[in-house]
Amino acid sequence: MAVATAQYHKPNATLKVPIVWLAISSFRNDPEIARKLEDVQRLPQRPFDHILIVDSMGTGAIPALIERLGWSDVIYRSYDRNLGAAGNLRERLRIAAEAGADFVYALNHDGPLLLDVIHSLLDHALRLNRVGAVYPLSYLTGAGAYNITGSRKVPLPAKLVSERPSPDYIEAFWSSCNGALYSTEPARCGILPDNGLWHGWEDLDYGLRLNSQGYSQVIACNAIFEDNYEYARVDTPTGHYRVVDKPAWITYYMIRNLILIARWARPFLVFPGVVAMRVVLECLVILFFRPDKRRRFRYLTRGVIDGLRKRTGKWIVPVDPVRVP
Repeated sequence: MAVATAQYHKPNATLKVPIVWLAISSFRNDPEIARKLEDVQRLPQRPFDHILIVDSMGTGAIPALIERLGWSDVIYRSYDRNLGAAGNLRERLRIAAEAGADFVYALNHDGPLLLDVIHSLLDHALRLNRVGAVYPLSYLTGAGAYNITGSRKVPLPAKLVSERPSPDYIEAFWSSCNGALYSTEPARCGILPDNGLWHGWEDLDYGLRLNSQGYSQVIACNAIFEDNYEYARVDTPTGHYRVVDKPAWITYYMIRNLILIARWARPFLVFPGVVAMRVVLECLVILFFRPDKRRRFRYLTRGVIDGLRKRTGKWIVPVDPVRVP
C-alpha cells in the first residue's frame, strides 16, 4: 500500500466558501465542554458554521447550558452507551457529513482551540487534490518533541524529533484525530472509522482506510498543536526515560486493535511482524517500567487472544458509570 501522493493546486476563487464544523468529543466532560463553548462564542471571527458535540452517557448539563444561553449554532448529541474514541469520531464525521459540512475540525474535550492552526489546516485542505485529512504538527508537551509517527507506513514506536521539520508539509498515512481537519467526502462515500475498535489506534485505522481509497493526507508543519499526551519520566541506573503513562485497561485495546487492523491491512506485508514486535516491546516496558504489572500482563494476554478471535467492541474494562436517565 503506497501513500496517496499529495498534489497541490492553486485555490479556485470561484469555488464556494467551504462549510466547516467544529466537532468536539466528550465523555462526561461537562466543565471542559462548557469552557470550550464559551471560548468559541467569544471568538471575533469564527471559522465554524456549526459546533457539534458528541457525548457518551451525558448528564444533561451541556444541553441545558446550550438552551439557557440560546446558542442556536451548537448541536448536541448524547448516546446511552460509551462510544469510545473510535465510535465518537465516527459519529462526528457521519453527522457533519449528512448535514452538508465540507470539513470537520475534530477536537477532544481538552484540545486547544487555535485559530491560526485552523486557518493553516484549511489553507492546505483547499489546495490539495482529493484531500482526506490535514493534520497539525503535534508537539508532545510531556515528551518535549514533535510527533511525526504518522509519516510511517506501519505503527513502529513513536517517531519523535526535537526540531520542527522544515518542509511546508509532510505526506502522511495517519495522525492523531485531536486537532485534525477531515474532509467529509470520504464519510459521504461510506468511509468511516471502525467503531468496533472502541478505543485505541482508531486514528491509524481510519488513516489507512483513507489512503487505501486514494485520499491525500498531510501533516502541516506550520500548524503547531500542543498535545498533552500522557508521558511519565522513569529514572533508571542507565539514564532517564519517558514512557507513555496510560491506565492499565488501555493495554488490552492497544494490542487487540493492532491485531484487528493487521487482519485487513494485508498489503502491509510487514504489519504482522510489527504487531509481534510491539507485543514484545510492551512486555518489556511493563516488566521494567510500568506499575500494576500483573493486571497489565493479564490485559495484554487477553488482548492478543481477542484480536486473534476477531472480537470487537467494548470489553469489560473500563467500568462505565451509571447512566443518568
